[in-house]
Amino acid sequence: MKYPHVFVAGTFDGLHKGHTFFLSRAFQIGQHVTIGLTSDKFVKKFKIFNLKFSIRKKTLEQWLKTQRYARRSSIVSIDNPYGPAASYAKTAALLVTSDNRHRGEEINSIRKKRGFPTFTLIEIPLINAEDKRPISSTRVRKGEIDREGRLTLPDNLRPQLQQPMGLVLHGDMIEKSIEKNKQNFLITVGDVATKTLLDNGITPTLAIIDNKVERKPYTGLKKYRAQLAKSKKVTSGPGYISREAMQALKVRPFKGVIEVNGEEDLLALPAIAYAPLGSVVYYGQPPIAAWACGPILEGLVEIAVTDESKKNAQELLEQFL
Repeated sequence: MKYPHVFVAGTFDGLHKGHTFFLSRAFQIGQHVTIGLTSDKFVKKFKIFNLKFSIRKKTLEQWLKTQRYARRSSIVSIDNPYGPAASYAKTAALLVTSDNRHRGEEINSIRKKRGFPTFTLIEIPLINAEDKRPISSTRVRKGEIDREGRLTLPDNLRPQLQQPMGLVLHGDMIEKSIEKNKQNFLITVGDVATKTLLDNGITPTLAIIDNKVERKPYTGLKKYRAQLAKSKKVTSGPGYISREAMQALKVRPFKGVIEVNGEEDLLALPAIAYAPLGSVVYYGQPPIAAWACGPILEGLVEIAVTDESKKNAQELLEQFL
């Protein structure tokens, strides 16, 4: 059913996936949509930080234009929770969520007192991020998720994850490690780590690649494509671990190729957490800043998958999620 007029209201701070889903539903059910955009003065009463009204309005206008909704919409500044909806004399629909349905009921109460017909309240579900919690501007601002609801790397974990999680191998140590572990279940995270094993005559049981090195296209695995199993494609990173990638690493049998659209670096954590005991994970270690023990040079990191290493990886993942 299409309503002649639909009202929505919000701060729309840092327009995210939850906002665009909500707005899109409004245009699906309404011929014209009035968007009540909270003024800076109003927002200061209940939020510590937000983008200025002019920026929020411009972002909305750009989105409406790209979606071809501009001609069917109007944006009005609102200084209170009731906006123009309480004063509109005709019948219309008002979109609400479970969080603000009470406000819609208050608006209808005001309309009754003024002799206006009540609005049809249409509740739109909140959109969850990959951790199954609702997407919100506050969570995006804190860096917990991005605007698409993908989980991002917490700042407090960055220094820890820059440190190698296992033994850093150099030179002959790499060949000796691969030879020693060749009968084990071997997982490689990264194109160079994968190529290193293949150059030594060993095909990883599971390879996680993104066809990039230092975020630049990499073709070093091209000659080995015939040796590698058909890949499963997922999207993840940079700076976040997608639930799609996590699920792919839980699937058994634990083998093949996972090809990442994005960046694979952070997937070493779930690879360790979900790999069978006795496996060995290899990933590349880029040069990092000197710490108390001195500089750590570039090399290949070897991690034996034990109860302890799985527990450590899982604890990091829990902080991440």
